[in-house]
Amino acid sequence: MGDRISIQFKNRDSKSIVLFSHWGGKEFLKIARRYTKELIAEVGEEESYPLDRLEPKTVIVDFIRYLLEQKEVYLSKGRIASGIYFGKDENDGDNSDNGHFVITLKKGAEK
Repeated sequence: MGDRISIQFKNRDSKSIVLFSHWGGKEFLKIARRYTKELIAEVGEEESYPLDRLEPKTVIVDFIRYLLEQKEVYLSKGRIASGIYFGKDENDGDNSDNGHFVITLKKGAEK
């Protein structure tokens, strides 16, 4: 049994690839929103790097790093064994339990 969900990040007209979680459920969405709030607060007004500019294709990669640091993914022998995977869009995987969520990245949103 899973608790399937998918998320992606959006900034203006740009979207990231979709990240599916087999077991994460609504908690996965909470983690993604917490990550987004922390990221926006940390980058502040910086614009030097793609992450500073909140470019969704870079944010999704950094979100995976965050999940690993928080031990929010299932690891086996030091590798991501299962639980999360990418899809080209919200229909390219299973999010049947909780649906698909687009997280808008916008500086000033942390306030």
